[in-house]
Amino acid sequence: MSLEYNKAISQLLSLADFERKSRANDPPDFHLKRVERLLNYLGNPHQGQKYIHVAGSKGKGSTSALIAWSLAGTGYKTGLFTSPSIHKITERFRINGVPISENEFSGLITKLWPAVEQVTSDGDIGIVSVFELETAMAFCHFANAGADISVIEVGLGGRLDSTNIITPLVSVITPISLDHVNVLGGTIELIAKEKAGIIKPGIPVVLAPQNLEAYEAICSTAHEQKSDVIDSQSNVEIINTEDLGLDGVKLEFNIGKGTIRSHLPLLGAHQIDNFCTAMAVLEQVNIQALPINFFASAAHIKNIKWPARNQLVTHASANKNAIFVDGAHNDASARALCKSIQNLFPERNQTIFIIGVIAGHDPAGLVEELMPLNPKIIVTESRHPKSLTHLQLARTLDESKITITAATRNTIDALNRAKYMAYSGDLIIATGSLFIAAEIIEIEHNLNPEIYPDINPSR
Repeated sequence: MSLEYNKAISQLLSLADFERKSRANDPPDFHLKRVERLLNYLGNPHQGQKYIHVAGSKGKGSTSALIAWSLAGTGYKTGLFTSPSIHKITERFRINGVPISENEFSGLITKLWPAVEQVTSDGDIGIVSVFELETAMAFCHFANAGADISVIEVGLGGRLDSTNIITPLVSVITPISLDHVNVLGGTIELIAKEKAGIIKPGIPVVLAPQNLEAYEAICSTAHEQKSDVIDSQSNVEIINTEDLGLDGVKLEFNIGKGTIRSHLPLLGAHQIDNFCTAMAVLEQVNIQALPINFFASAAHIKNIKWPARNQLVTHASANKNAIFVDGAHNDASARALCKSIQNLFPERNQTIFIIGVIAGHDPAGLVEELMPLNPKIIVTESRHPKSLTHLQLARTLDESKITITAATRNTIDALNRAKYMAYSGDLIIATGSLFIAAEIIEIEHNLNPEIYPDINPSR
């Protein structure tokens, strides 16, 4: 990393960072006033651009990526703003799948910083948060690049998320489940209402499969906003699938009046649902704003790269065990992971889990969904400042009568322990958060992690 890039990251992370830490003097007073003022000082770069806005509890990142790769495949310069990043913070800002360069990132921080300081000096709405500045950076980057259309993933919730400053062509809500209950509410209905807050008057909303409680809450908001609700499963019909195992699945589907084929490399049955949602979104874009070549879009999906989601990191060999990672962080995503493991590795022997979670989630609920695999469990912690310590996680699981095999202070020790425990034919899986998955990938692939020592607290 260059000195300028390091300096830019430190400058960004000096702001109120509710993703990585909580500050007693900077409570997370979520609202849109601050990002609205910041963008106003910047000349409102978000205005005059075309957007697709994606919220949800699970699958929103994968769905956002599928939409973006599909749009790029049909010839449009497509922006993609997602979080969190896996290995580098630049991954959050992409054009046609390519992350912003370190120089462009540093330049944006320098250019936008006077507006950040102006908001602070105003003294009436607090200081800009990291995510608010990142949101503004995304809008500026996409405008500077001349993006034809951009896919914007909500950071947290929807209604009060800083991305909700836009008016998109289409709103998208992926499956809702219990998540971030301390912020969004303790029921599916409350969480769905927060997510549905991205629905704008008269703007259609595409829905992935939802349970009844979430569906009714979202439809109620859509009705109030006079927005059409598009059911992705009704608008995209899968007529044939060919399971390619660890190479994904070949799909044949109907959309509109055409039958189209695609190779979806993302693993897991839930990714087919995400694919259908993405195609339903493209159909709405085609109707409203930009002509879509569905054959080209579907063909381009085979090139998608979306790491740490159901990813085989290391193939099994004579002297190595297969290592698989996934960012499952709640009970619903763990349930999907369990099904994926059963389908993808039917001949596995023992399953060894490396598990670490971020504070605010329900680790016992997550692990309970993995118990059909009869796993051995190693608990650990990631570098993320909000990670539960291995001792906290072990204590929480013990209180729920869940037996663990080992506890380690970091992912390197956890992976070494898993390899030591594993016999031929055993499967090692790392999950509980995207941060755990990312660190295991970095260890196995010898990637240099992007570490921020100035903000990592001592434990």
